[in-house]
Amino acid sequence: MLCKLRFAFFIFCLFTVGCSLLPNQVKLAEQMMETNPDSALQILQHIHIDQSFTSANRALYGILLFEALDKNNKPLQPDSLITFSVRYYESTNDKEHLAVGYYYKARLYNRAQRFEDATLLYLKALDLAQNINNKILLGEIYSGLGDICSFQSDYDEALKKYQQSIICFKQGGDTIEATYKLIDLGRVYRFKENYSQAQIYYRKALLETSDSMLQGNAFQEMGVSYYIAKSYDSAQHFLRKSLQYPYKGNNYAIRCSTFADLFFTLNLYDSAFFYASKALKYPTSSYNERDCYRILANSEYSRGNITQMAYYMSKYQDCTDSVRKIEVQTKTSILEDIHHTTGTISKSKMFLFILGGLIFFVVAISLFIVYKLRLRNKNKEVQLGQAEEELTIKQSLLKDSLKQKIEENKALQSIKNKTLTIQQRELALKEIYSTCLHLNDWESFVKLINQTFNNVISILEESYPNLNQKELIWCCLFLLDVPSPDMCVVLECQTSTLYKQKQRTAQKMSLKGTKELEEFLLTLSEKQGAYSPVVAYK
Repeated sequence: MLCKLRFAFFIFCLFTVGCSLLPNQVKLAEQMMETNPDSALQILQHIHIDQSFTSANRALYGILLFEALDKNNKPLQPDSLITFSVRYYESTNDKEHLAVGYYYKARLYNRAQRFEDATLLYLKALDLAQNINNKILLGEIYSGLGDICSFQSDYDEALKKYQQSIICFKQGGDTIEATYKLIDLGRVYRFKENYSQAQIYYRKALLETSDSMLQGNAFQEMGVSYYIAKSYDSAQHFLRKSLQYPYKGNNYAIRCSTFADLFFTLNLYDSAFFYASKALKYPTSSYNERDCYRILANSEYSRGNITQMAYYMSKYQDCTDSVRKIEVQTKTSILEDIHHTTGTISKSKMFLFILGGLIFFVVAISLFIVYKLRLRNKNKEVQLGQAEEELTIKQSLLKDSLKQKIEENKALQSIKNKTLTIQQRELALKEIYSTCLHLNDWESFVKLINQTFNNVISILEESYPNLNQKELIWCCLFLLDVPSPDMCVVLECQTSTLYKQKQRTAQKMSLKGTKELEEFLLTLSEKQGAYSPVVAYK
């Protein structure tokens, strides 16, 4: 008691010193964050932000406040603070604080079930955290991505993210958080209906720590797993046990709603009604809320109370509408692929920009020696402007990133071609097309071209089974506007042989000639919905 009074007096003294000590209070809260997050939150919440706060102190305050709120399981607000922090650290290029800012803003969106926004921020934080080698932050980010993947039923990706999270937490020395991820792994296996594997992870988590909150989560998940597996006695035992343990977030609502579902299954409608009502008094998600209203409506129907049943049914419908909005959001795995692709393209463009600058410098120096500097520089600027305009027009007409990838690789290879023989150039050119189009892996090639050109390969294979692989590859090269010399290199044939192959292809497809073949392929690839896909790729 005496220690608490001394600490309270110390805090009071800090608050009464004045504005000059506000930065010191922020730093004190930062020092106390790991050992006493509740005290750190108390300090931060009593700080009044005014004009005396510099932008740097305000940005740090926003980061620390959200960290303290998160550690104390409080709502993350106001969002204007974390937004200011992120913008400030973006402008100062402070990667360490910016990574943390992205993470907590992602947490804010995650809790609001804005999964697309949350995923993009998690991925930005992940890029920065990998560079600064912050293992604990990496573990938290992978965990957040795993939660979203699990929520979106992308279970294999969720397992990968949780396993990466465990590795990072262990490397960072946080064994408790690593153990929490074992429960998350078990939950994913439960979603996959592998209940025995799920129970293994739950029991493993119980053996690794005596943390009461973790034990409550483990008992909760064991009870839910047994309930879904229709082992009702075991489910009731562990769910009842979990109610005796502390919780965070919407865990208590999950325990009560599952208990309500169990009792309803057992036709114990009064108990089901009691626990469903109780679950709604605690923080919950749209999914749990919907389940509770379903149980309440059915319970009232069993009692013959039609008026109350109608009320709960309207609530149930509202929750169902909210769930639909959540479920139509883009999956994390897709957003992650887009994020990585965008990063690769940006790096390639930067490399080409730097390389182009070096070439321009060398050319400018050479022209200075031979011609008049001013005249040649002026002509060069005009040429560069025209080249940039042509490049812009060309890029706008590219059908997709596939063709752009081929052109970029060919541009990079052309720099080396000066020192290569003709045979080496052809081999290098063939390697570019093989790599970009997966020519050495037929299944991958078919999948890529189908996605690019409206399932054209699958349609051709089904409609014209006598077409061989080389003829199908030619069709795809034609649709990509690949030049005839490149086609000859890829297909390992002469120009005359290539023309004969086009004629044979047209004959096999019962077309009059090569011109009709080309028109048919363009129509086949461009008319979306004109043909039913033979193979559906996810």
